[in-house]
Amino acid sequence: MKASVFSRSSLFIVAAAILAIVFVFPSVSQAQSANECSFSGTLEMGVINENVRCLQKYLNATGFQLATEGPGSPGNETNKFGSLTEAGVIKWQEAKGVSPTSGIFGPKSQAAYLLDLLASLEAKKAEQVAQAPVAILSPVPQPQVAGASIDVDAEDRVDAGDAIEDAMQMITGAEDQIDDAREDGDDEEDIDEMEDDLRGIVEDLFDAMMLYFDGDYEEAEKLADEVLDEATDVLEDAGGESEKSEAEDLLDDVQDLLEDIDDLIEEAEDNDIDVNDAPGLLKKAERLMEDAEESFDDGVYRQAVSDALDAEESLEDARDEIEIVTERDANDAVEDAKDAYEEAEDEIDEADEDGEDVDDAEDLLDDAERNIKRAESAQDDEDWQAALDFAEKAEDEIDDALDSVGGSDEEDDAEEMIDDLKDELDDAWDEVEEAEEDGDSTRDAEEILEEAEEFLEKAEDAFDDEDWDDVEEYVEDAEDAIDDAMDEL
Repeated sequence: MKASVFSRSSLFIVAAAILAIVFVFPSVSQAQSANECSFSGTLEMGVINENVRCLQKYLNATGFQLATEGPGSPGNETNKFGSLTEAGVIKWQEAKGVSPTSGIFGPKSQAAYLLDLLASLEAKKAEQVAQAPVAILSPVPQPQVAGASIDVDAEDRVDAGDAIEDAMQMITGAEDQIDDAREDGDDEEDIDEMEDDLRGIVEDLFDAMMLYFDGDYEEAEKLADEVLDEATDVLEDAGGESEKSEAEDLLDDVQDLLEDIDDLIEEAEDNDIDVNDAPGLLKKAERLMEDAEESFDDGVYRQAVSDALDAEESLEDARDEIEIVTERDANDAVEDAKDAYEEAEDEIDEADEDGEDVDDAEDLLDDAERNIKRAESAQDDEDWQAALDFAEKAEDEIDDALDSVGGSDEEDDAEEMIDDLKDELDDAWDEVEEAEEDGDSTRDAEEILEEAEEFLEKAEDAFDDEDWDDVEEYVEDAEDAIDDAMDEL
């Protein structure tokens, strides 16, 4: 059994063994308890105390014998942690999957030791069961309470097991983070304090396991949750960030953005400003956030982060759909115009070298350059609408300049297809919204429209890459999806 993994399956196997031993063979349980070591600190080279003697006895008894004779051999264990003990610990760490295999018996190794004790009980239980009279193995009748569900106890057991597993994983993460802090040269006094805290947390986890094996699942879950919180604090004190805190911060940020976009849409509609597909994208983000919050509540933090990031992307797309000119909109438009100007200038120079007539193209390019300068001046005056208008005018002139030297119409066709698709999507979302207001089920249609949105995004990416064939293909896929969505209504 690896110390770094406390799997759900191994948890229940060991739990079943412990419970059988406690209720059927109490003497075995008591004998095992008498052999447990109680570690109060990290054991490493040079340490002298009785915990070392207990550790040596454990290693000798579990196949990691320190010596065949003399000090450290079975029956001759000592209280000094020397080279033989260190070598035995390294072999044991390798076998148990404890990393790093440093020979230092710290919190992570001590947690693995506790798990090894539990596993050994399973073996003893199997041996006792094989020798026990059949009558002893008969199930003990359980009292039935009128109106009570026989599944409640099982549910509590599963919840407690999950909580213990989560706590164990967090302890392992905290230990890894402490190791990283030490490698980074952090203050040794702080590191020692964190290790002491973690050692106490490991002991609390063992207490939670004992509560579990006693059948007190609610208290086991409660204590395991406390262990999880305390181990999370240690991990963050050591400079790490837990998945939970990372997910929580992201969900808060995206929720704030969602509220901002909702207010922006409402403000735009009040002022008769076209919001295009922003409401549909907002609804998509709301659904994703509901999924993210549900995953967060279930403790599936990576899925919560993934859903929240998707919601954030949808909200940013919604903001782009609203025809309110912001500073970012203006700055992006000016930068796009500058990039387009440089690319067009190179293309027109090549056409000139090829002997083509580029006089009209150069005149149009000069006009575009003047409008870019006007846009920059408007930026300085913080007149974002004017900056955007001048930048867009410059881009139109750049397109005309390229067309005048034999540019292809494919770009214009692709752009027109994308614009038409956006209009179709707007109309489709309007129909979905109306159906929803009428009390119809729209879930399937919404999911299909979301697929259409994804095809639109791919078409726009293909347009940016000037891959006109892909643009047409993605637009057609999106249109098919829209048709399917409307059929669902």
